[in-house]
Amino acid sequence: MSLLAILDTIRSSGEAQVREIEKRAFRETREILVNARLDAERMEGETYTTAVAPALRERARLLHHARLEALQIAGNVREMLVDAALEQTRGHLTDVRAKSSYPSMLLDLMQEALTELEGSLQGTDGVQLEADPRDREILESLLHKAGLEFHTNYSLNAWGGLIAKSQDGRVVVINTLEARLERAMPYLRRYLAALFENEHTDVYF
Repeated sequence: MSLLAILDTIRSSGEAQVREIEKRAFRETREILVNARLDAERMEGETYTTAVAPALRERARLLHHARLEALQIAGNVREMLVDAALEQTRGHLTDVRAKSSYPSMLLDLMQEALTELEGSLQGTDGVQLEADPRDREILESLLHKAGLEFHTNYSLNAWGGLIAKSQDGRVVVINTLEARLERAMPYLRRYLAALFENEHTDVYF
């Protein structure tokens, strides 16, 4: 074999080895990159779990606690508003006797009481009334105009209204302003609470 042929053989063999080395290096490099990417993703997940996730849980806890506090504050404010509104109502009722509309109101209260009592007694015979002495003049005028005569005891102390009862005292209809407010209190509290809740929802949430 000539020298040139020998050199060509050596060069060809060297080039094949180089190509094989290049292929192996490419495969190893690709494997290293893939493994590095997987390790990076794993480390990122571990970092999230150990650092970010607890922070998010703490944030959620704080938000939940703040929302509960806001609800409590809103409930307390709503309750105070309801109490204030009811107190204003009481104040209005305690002064209602001084208003020009009171005689008409007292007439309505008397008619309601008599109607309820009549339904229980099948008539108004022997009906007795109990009223505040401050209402004597107004009530006697109302009874006179209506052509009614009832034994009336002026020993009641009330914001307004009266009590109607049977002669034996077994059937009693309390139609004073205090009693009416007391009976209406559960409804008024629910109504006012709902009203104030609708008005202030956007403030807290």
